[in-house]
Amino acid sequence: MKHIRLQLSFLMAIGCLSSVVPQASAQKVNSLYFLENTPIQTKLNPAMAPKYSGFGIGLSDFSYYVQSDLAFDDLFYPGPNGELQTFMHPDVDKQAFLDGLNDVTNIRTGMNLDFFNLGIRLKNNYFSLHSGINMDLGMQLPKDLFRLVLQGMDANAASTLFDLTSTNVNMMVYNKTGVGFATKIGSMFSVGVNANYLAGIANTKIKFDQLTINAAQSGWDVTSKGSIELAGPEQLNLSYSEDGYLDGIDETFSSSKSQTVSDYSSLPQAGSGFSVDLGMTAKLLPFLTLSASITDLGAINWKKKYIQKASSNGTFTYDGLDIDFSDNSGNNDDQSKLSDEIKDLVRFEKQNVTKGYSSRLTTKLNLGAEAGVLNNHITFGVLSQTGFAEDGTYQDLMLSANLKPGSALQTAFTYSLLHGSMNSFGAAISTKLLFLNIFFAADYIPTKYSPQMIPVNNSYFNTQFGFNFMF
Repeated sequence: MKHIRLQLSFLMAIGCLSSVVPQASAQKVNSLYFLENTPIQTKLNPAMAPKYSGFGIGLSDFSYYVQSDLAFDDLFYPGPNGELQTFMHPDVDKQAFLDGLNDVTNIRTGMNLDFFNLGIRLKNNYFSLHSGINMDLGMQLPKDLFRLVLQGMDANAASTLFDLTSTNVNMMVYNKTGVGFATKIGSMFSVGVNANYLAGIANTKIKFDQLTINAAQSGWDVTSKGSIELAGPEQLNLSYSEDGYLDGIDETFSSSKSQTVSDYSSLPQAGSGFSVDLGMTAKLLPFLTLSASITDLGAINWKKKYIQKASSNGTFTYDGLDIDFSDNSGNNDDQSKLSDEIKDLVRFEKQNVTKGYSSRLTTKLNLGAEAGVLNNHITFGVLSQTGFAEDGTYQDLMLSANLKPGSALQTAFTYSLLHGSMNSFGAAISTKLLFLNIFFAADYIPTKYSPQMIPVNNSYFNTQFGFNFMF
């Protein structure tokens, strides 16, 4: 059995398994939690309604985030001449990279874009309407998948078994349209609720009950028991090779250059669902406010007629792959061949779909406290957030110092106790100039960089910005 070096980026390898998955998902920046003049605060806690009415169209609210077990400086290294090298470079100590990995690496990324939002303030009541698109992607990648890509197969190696069973990809794209209501109860309490209709656009799930590869002398002994499910419009079709194995996706709507936004908006819904956001605040003292909220509590039911499925369930011998990328030539023909080979490796075959399924949103629980001085022009807050995703949970604990001299300017400086590592901080600013509100925020702004400007020990990133008219 030949020793095979797969000198190719990891993202290409996983892309062969998840070529139908866009790299995107949805998370609000927590640094905005205590800035009550931003209209998007009701999405973090529906009881926290802004003081003014307002509306936004287009980029009224855009957010993007990445959460990973791998820091930026785990992936990029300085070269001898100051150039950047990835962990795939021949001069990088690959064993040291592998030794630093968890058994399973988790990666989450997301994006949210509001098309429209409207809020009306009537004395102590606040009514809102919003609509936008959300994209979420989560991946779980076993250490052996990195080992396969970095070291390849060698039948004479100490360990010839690669266990890739933990490989998991879950992607969801959906439109959320909802209404909200918040009100004050006496002088102490405020409560709020958002009710949202979810229009499912696409969903992809890739998972394995078993995926192992053993580099035997006569070939690779592969056991593949897994599945891929794609729920989406009819224009997305899983395609198969002549021998019946999944080899990609046909996107019939992307082949035409005459497509317009209205054409995409007319695509049929592959699923539908409902979610709610609940929130409350309690002003126990003039300078002390406690708050709690639970957001994105709901799920999308994907319709049987829009679901495609392929699965594998067998053990077979694979002749292997004789491609050497050690010269970093980036040969497109070799990369294309590798892509085809990996797809053949898992051997997904078309399956009949007998019923639909449900995908729940990543539900988030927020618990906050804010204390103020100087008539609450300066406040200090603490926020605990727990996210409940289908592939596990995540947590964050944030400290915040907020400056609120007036409605024209509010700022926040934050620090994550769980993910800061003394290497990042958060910041938010919200301004109201006449009728225009502009805000910008990020939670994990790096403070330490290598000479090549690589963030050090920073594996989280998010940002959020927008502008709205308020009156």
